[in-house]
Amino acid sequence: MRKYRGVSLFGCLALTMAFLVLATRLVLVEDEAEIAANEEAEVYGAYRTEDSYESGSAKASTRKTEKQTQRYVTRSLAELGNRALIPETNEHVMMVTRVPGSGSELLVLLLQHLQGYNAFKHIRLPPGDEGTLSSLQQELLVEEITSIIRQEAIPLSFDGDVRFLNFSAFGRQSPTYVSLVRDPLDPKTLDRFKRGDSVTIYRGSICHFCGHDSRCSERNNAWALQQAKANVLKWYPIVGILDHMNQTVKSLEVNFPYFFEGASLMYEKIRPKKKNFFNNSTILKPLTKKHLMDFLKLEVEFYEWLKSRLLNSTSENV
Repeated sequence: MRKYRGVSLFGCLALTMAFLVLATRLVLVEDEAEIAANEEAEVYGAYRTEDSYESGSAKASTRKTEKQTQRYVTRSLAELGNRALIPETNEHVMMVTRVPGSGSELLVLLLQHLQGYNAFKHIRLPPGDEGTLSSLQQELLVEEITSIIRQEAIPLSFDGDVRFLNFSAFGRQSPTYVSLVRDPLDPKTLDRFKRGDSVTIYRGSICHFCGHDSRCSERNNAWALQQAKANVLKWYPIVGILDHMNQTVKSLEVNFPYFFEGASLMYEKIRPKKKNFFNNSTILKPLTKKHLMDFLKLEVEFYEWLKSRLLNSTSENV
């Protein structure tokens, strides 16, 4: 019996020791697993933190870039007011307004002969717009001319029996205006007056530069005269004088070489050969002259003002 008790006791001790060893190993394994899990969590957390940091940095960088982009983007022309960026007058587009009876066909002939030599195109506007136009008619004509300018290569020139058109009033860039006038007391003017068709010439001059206001067509209207002068000063760099064609051509050649380079030589070829073409030496009877002076008082004043302007400008270019 004692022998069996000893064996049982030894067996119990052995089992107890085995249990303790196994328990210790389990604890160690759990501790190692916990440590490994904690380390993995720390590593994962570290990477996650780095990812978050990079993501935040990228977002911050993106916001900064967007902010800089918004700051430095050029504003649209509409925002800037694109009309303010464009000159009111296009010096590469010319408009010859023909005053009836003034000899302005000479300017047109020059342009037609020079267009090939100076590499520009000349366009004649169709007739029908020589009178006073309504606001709608003016706008339609402005849009028609603007459309042609967009379609054609510049330099480009036009001519037409049309009164001054204020392109800027319709938000469009204006061509450079030029024209030609003749002395209202010229004998040919007198001949027209005697034949009864003086309306053709006397509706020219002032009203052609004044525009389309109803007052522009009134004879000897002081407002029309001042408006015509104001338009000439702003929109017509040169208004030629038929009796001073050499000075007129020279001034055009100096100021607008795009169109009139070589104009002096060309004018010598095409100028009228009749000796009396520019002759206005006919002596008027005192009563006739007085009648004409009264009838054309402001026309004469306007003509003398234009002549003084042209001759003073050509003397400065000499």
